[in-house]
Amino acid sequence: MTETETLRALDNLLKIMATLRAENGCRWDKEQTAQSLKPYILEETYELLEAIDQGDSQEICDELGDLLLQVVFQAQIFSESGQFTIKDVAESISSKLIRRHPHIFSTASYEGHQQRWEEIKRQERSARGQSNKVAESIPNTLPALKRAQKALGKSLSIESYMDIDKVIDELTGLKELRKSKKPNAPELTKTFGRILLSVTCLAQSMGIDAEDSLRNNTNKMIEEIDNSKEPL
Repeated sequence: MTETETLRALDNLLKIMATLRAENGCRWDKEQTAQSLKPYILEETYELLEAIDQGDSQEICDELGDLLLQVVFQAQIFSESGQFTIKDVAESISSKLIRRHPHIFSTASYEGHQQRWEEIKRQERSARGQSNKVAESIPNTLPALKRAQKALGKSLSIESYMDIDKVIDELTGLKELRKSKKPNAPELTKTFGRILLSVTCLAQSMGIDAEDSLRNNTNKMIEEIDNSKEPL
């Protein structure tokens, strides 16, 4: 596909979205807001992840289209109120990519790229008047495992959150507490949270994506459950 064909396809998508939101467009599309579309963004993201795991290129293409639609939909909504357009979205991410890759678009060397990337992000947040506190730089809406791992990635003393011997002791203790007739539910919850954080910390220290690892193993478990069931 040539550059002209690519631009034509994207322009056609933008025109379709504008038509759907126009006065004589689709009632459902016209009723949507940035808030009402949030669940669909999340849903399409997870469907794309599943398609990638399955390795079906056609399915991946379709799901990327669904996710792209959410970007175009949001941009159209904000453009109608004069806040920004899809052009601003594209220019913003292009500028960010150039800014965060000085070893490609400037004279910096690749050495120290990760640390430089984080420093540039901090500078960007400061320039926008935003705090660089971890609590404000990691979205609350991230899945718990993913959020924990991102927070651990910003910790200066990751080992302080990872005590495997203690995890083993607490797991043993949980087995005993489970046998109790009246287990202390709040204490059980707190202990279980510490165990999950420690295991996530171990994953972080080994370069393992805890969220992805759990998702893949859950898929395997579901497959085993389905395979073990007798036909209805």
